[in-house]
Amino acid sequence: MSLSAAGDRISGHRYRDILYLFTINTAALILNPIVLAYAMDPLLVTFWRCFFGALIFIPIALFTQPGFYRKIVKSQWGYMVIAGAALSIHFIGLMQGLYQVSLGIALTIMSTGAIWIGLIGIFILRQVLTPGQWAGLVAGVGGIVLYAYIGNSFEARNSTALLWLLASASSGAVYVVIGQKVRATITNFSYVAIVFSVAAIISLVYSLITQNSIMVEKSSDWVGILLITFFGQILVHAVSNLYLKHGEAAVLQLTTLIQIPLVAIIGWLLFDQQIGLEVIPALVLTIVGLVIFNLAQPKTPASEN
Repeated sequence: MSLSAAGDRISGHRYRDILYLFTINTAALILNPIVLAYAMDPLLVTFWRCFFGALIFIPIALFTQPGFYRKIVKSQWGYMVIAGAALSIHFIGLMQGLYQVSLGIALTIMSTGAIWIGLIGIFILRQVLTPGQWAGLVAGVGGIVLYAYIGNSFEARNSTALLWLLASASSGAVYVVIGQKVRATITNFSYVAIVFSVAAIISLVYSLITQNSIMVEKSSDWVGILLITFFGQILVHAVSNLYLKHGEAAVLQLTTLIQIPLVAIIGWLLFDQQIGLEVIPALVLTIVGLVIFNLAQPKTPASEN
């Protein structure tokens, strides 16, 4: 996919799609500092954001596709249970990673979700990667491996953070790929309503098994949970789905890379976070790989989501 082809995807709906992209990236930029600032238990936040997300999207799903649950076959229910579990891991892993490394590093690793989507798509959707995508994949993974080596050399906890963030990026990819597979007969709103509900139930069951409380003890934490739900579940997720109804996934993924230097500045100004010079080559290699991977995606007709 060329830059001109990517531009063509926006040109037909220029102002609407630019507004969507601006909203998605602005909300995401606000979301991660909020998660870091409140520093709540990841399991607690995962349960409540999915619980409130389900409460919001279930009525919308029933309005946009009445009786949608009757159209879901047994295999799709199985896929969506897996998607709900993956979403829980995605949220928990993201928060754990954000607590251990700078925002800039965390977002760079999280951005590799596009690569994992490509790899998972090979096995689940039987997609074929282009030579350019393979080149981007190798460069992106190479950057992660290089960061893991350099990170361990100066800060031992980086290995744990890297594992959490990779678990979050790859589980988020599972969630997206499964969404592509099961949405042939249901809308995006129906899909997220079910998956958010499943993720909330899984989080609740896990909390009961491990005896981890999901009770919110501070009133101020409710503000953080509601903000995370609003910016994460409603703006980032719902608006992304609206954009992808007409726009190209590669364009969306490329614009999210703009967040990396901006969120690094936010981390420096608000949380006194600094990125060591020694890890910059690894981060640059990862970002270059992501750019190559996204630009090399074949242009496909926008599907109804």
